[in-house]
Amino acid sequence: MNADRLRATFPDYGGQLRDVFVQEARDAVTVPASDVLGPDLAASMPHDLYSHQATALDALARGEDVCVTTSTASGKTLVYALEIARQHLRDPDSTALLLCPTKALSRDQRRALSELYDTLGLDISVRVYDGDTASEAKRDVRRTADVVVTNFSGVNAYLPQHSQWARVFGDCATLAIDEAHAYSGVHGMHVSWVVRRLRRVLEHYDADPSLVLTSATIGNPAEHAKTLVDGDVTVVDDDGSPRGRREIAFWRPPGEGEARRSASAEAADLLAHLGTNGTQTLAFVGSRRMTELNRERAKRAATRHNMGRLRIESYNAGHTKRDRRATERGLKDGSLDGVVTTSALELGIDIGSVEATLLSGYPGSRQSFWQQLGRSGRGTGDALSVLVGRADAIDNYVFANPGYVLGEDVVEDAVVDRSNNAVFARHLLCAAHELPLTHDDERWFGERLAPAVEMWRKAGYLTGTLDTGVIYDRRDRPQSSVSMYASGGDEFVIRTPDDVDAALEPVGRARAYREYHPGAVTLHRGQQFEVVGFEEEGHQPRIDLEPVDVDYYTQTNHATRIGNLDSERSRAFGDYTLHWGSADVTVHYDTYTRKSIATGESLGAPQPTGLSPLSMRTQALWLAVPESERARLGQRHGVDSPDVAFQGAQHAAEHGIIKLAPLECTLDKSNLGGLSALTHPELDSPGIFVYDGVEGGLGFSRKLYDRFERVAANTRTVVESCGCEGTEGCPGCVMDSQCGSGNSPLHTDGAVDLLGTVLSGAESVDDPTETDD
Repeated sequence: MNADRLRATFPDYGGQLRDVFVQEARDAVTVPASDVLGPDLAASMPHDLYSHQATALDALARGEDVCVTTSTASGKTLVYALEIARQHLRDPDSTALLLCPTKALSRDQRRALSELYDTLGLDISVRVYDGDTASEAKRDVRRTADVVVTNFSGVNAYLPQHSQWARVFGDCATLAIDEAHAYSGVHGMHVSWVVRRLRRVLEHYDADPSLVLTSATIGNPAEHAKTLVDGDVTVVDDDGSPRGRREIAFWRPPGEGEARRSASAEAADLLAHLGTNGTQTLAFVGSRRMTELNRERAKRAATRHNMGRLRIESYNAGHTKRDRRATERGLKDGSLDGVVTTSALELGIDIGSVEATLLSGYPGSRQSFWQQLGRSGRGTGDALSVLVGRADAIDNYVFANPGYVLGEDVVEDAVVDRSNNAVFARHLLCAAHELPLTHDDERWFGERLAPAVEMWRKAGYLTGTLDTGVIYDRRDRPQSSVSMYASGGDEFVIRTPDDVDAALEPVGRARAYREYHPGAVTLHRGQQFEVVGFEEEGHQPRIDLEPVDVDYYTQTNHATRIGNLDSERSRAFGDYTLHWGSADVTVHYDTYTRKSIATGESLGAPQPTGLSPLSMRTQALWLAVPESERARLGQRHGVDSPDVAFQGAQHAAEHGIIKLAPLECTLDKSNLGGLSALTHPELDSPGIFVYDGVEGGLGFSRKLYDRFERVAANTRTVVESCGCEGTEGCPGCVMDSQCGSGNSPLHTDGAVDLLGTVLSGAESVDDPTETDD
């Protein structure tokens, strides 16, 4: 199937295909294995090496650590696989640790490494060690495995028992981190500290392994790798792998504005059409809930259009391990026509060579865009990829500026900000529990070591001094309080009745308040659940769900307050001033609204959640707006209600900046929150605020501060070019379903005017004044 045939055969076609871009085939650039590997290993290799594999292996041979950042299916795994093999030939007792982001990928990599070593005639035992490993097998893995494949959540838990790992740790010659780009935001912060704790323990056992990181293409591979592993790495990014011809179709669902058909519904019809026409397809959607909905939608579409039998499954991290493995096998052996998946299949799990990929909306980052596209046509086979546009600001920008995703000039940064003190302090407790802390540990923990030790010592958690050794002084294990996906230690488990087949992962407090408050209705694997229990007290907070069948969903309402501003940096943009620093943020998810599934209309008055406000100290940027602009914008855009028009301008600009932020760094816009104030008491003027959504901050607001001109310009362009009627905006520009004030007021013309004035202020000087406050 190609784009022309899709256009000619798709039922109800009405001009949805807007553009087709062709990525031409590319030949491989290879290097003889004998130029890089020793004679015995080279003689066993069944093929030559791609040039980037050879470059990385040469760097490792010189004693350098490496980060390989090349395209999907370019053979990055072979770099650390062959480095492990070389180390094994030098020292048969050497071991290796391979860290993967998911359990599924761990098992896939174990199979790939084992098959390679069998081909090479090497007796190297590769074993997986994680929460799914049988208890009776774990001791044998620690005792006999040459390569241990695990994940960072596991390492966090295993480090206190490092004496049980003395053989593996003491002989560790290679430490490989697969899919390193996946570690950003709050999860990346935790991973960076777990890596330091791991390397500290390895050093205790006199091990100094080579470091090998693999990554998708990101904008800052050297910086990101250094932040993760605390050391300089050599970046290898000149891709020598081959690829087949790929057509990339930009597909707009029919309709205009708010009447436009949803991208997910259109993608379901495309999946049904492709799957029943012999084109095995992987369809990416944005949530677990949508995997279940679109599986059913695609089945209904196949029936509605008499397309024939459609063999299709859903796939997400909430499914059982057995179900996920069965779906993976179905893709590989061809017994499935298609799969609807979250980003869980974006990573390098072996699913064979599917022929087409569908993206239900731009996935939020260029790296995910290419990772998802690259899951079809792997190797030199031709492929079709279809981006189905949503009616939102990001997709509108991408469709108007396809060079953003198709060109080579813009790639988002992966952001890991280790300045978050809450995360740092928890990992310091873990380190003290694993080995005594001394002054030498400033190498791993920096200048915050001494004051943090003193803080915990006064709180009764640590005892001793850095001169003689500081140890953990409690009976519990501090590692158990580390949630790898949250900055605090609060994590809610989600429980369902015993007779319901549903496995849901724990969630942090903020998400629990927002999505799982008492009375909330949620969807999992096509089944509706209502929150009937919400317990915050005790050792383990929990949420209890009961299956329901209702004709509504729930939407949480909230109010936000920001204060105690501490500006660390500022820049002048004419009469406006942009600040970055820290602030106290209080969010109160006080009510929720039931809305009709059929119409989206509210059903009755908002209901109270009964939850208390959430408060945090976090990083933020804020734009202080001069009073003169309040008067000018108000009079220009709202003669009858100038303050309403002005507040609508600020509010629309705030929404637009948050919605367009993923163009600059790898994040979900839910990682950010915002507020626009008609008058803020600490500014004595109006202000627009954008803050990191976790305690201590994530570094995202700082990245937006550094790139504010580009963010503001992108926002202005999208809002100005949106075809929606009136000045209240639409989901394609400034409306946000999570807005705590119900998207009121919004004024798009005012936002364009405000942002244009800010940008003209930046252009009025060669270098906007920046100060350290």
